Amino acid sequence: MKAVLGDEVGLALDCGPGFMVPDAIRLAKALEPLNVMWLEDLVTGDYTPYVMADVYREVTQGTTTPIHTGEQIYLRQNFRELIEQHAVRIIGPDPADIGGIAELKWVAEYADLHGILMAPHGIFDGLIGLAALVQVGATLPQNFIAFEYPVAKPEWWYDIVEGLPNPIVKDGLIDVWDRPGLGVEFKVEAARRYLSEEDKSFFD
Repeated sequence: MKAVLGDEVGLALDCGPGFMVPDAIRLAKALEPLNVMWLEDLVTGDYTPYVMADVYREVTQGTTTPIHTGEQIYLRQNFRELIEQHAVRIIGPDPADIGGIAELKWVAEYADLHGILMAPHGIFDGLIGLAALVQVGATLPQNFIAFEYPVAKPEWWYDIVEGLPNPIVKDGLIDVWDRPGLGVEFKVEAARRYLSEEDKSFFD
């Protein structure tokens, strides 16, 4: 992958969870020459909303490869140890899990004060979540790197949300639209035709 991407396109690896500390450090050190952007969720992550800051700190101190976690952590209070202990180099709260975009922004500001980078999670957040990530990403401080990009699956999701640019991503960037709120509108009538038979009365 690095042979194709070089250093012009960043490569981040989602690695877990489930590593024990010695193996996590061994992998991170082996990857140091490749200059990857980060290793994500080595110890905890999916379906583990607790923090384990002391364990992550040991991994982070054992390598120069940036370590990332935080996608399923709820509320700002549960990021405090990760940030204050410099347990990771990058945090990745998800607006759908942390408690909303205001909560995510607070965590990003606090992380910035401690020199911790920000790369929010969001791959499963759908198009409303994409709109939320665009809007909050535009307000974040200098520690913001990137966010994970949700896409519409099934494809007809694009038909039931109005306001997204087409194409959404140009040369790896998204132009922030200036409509009120999240800048998108859910089209109830368009969505109605995709309801399954038992859900036909959902919008009534």
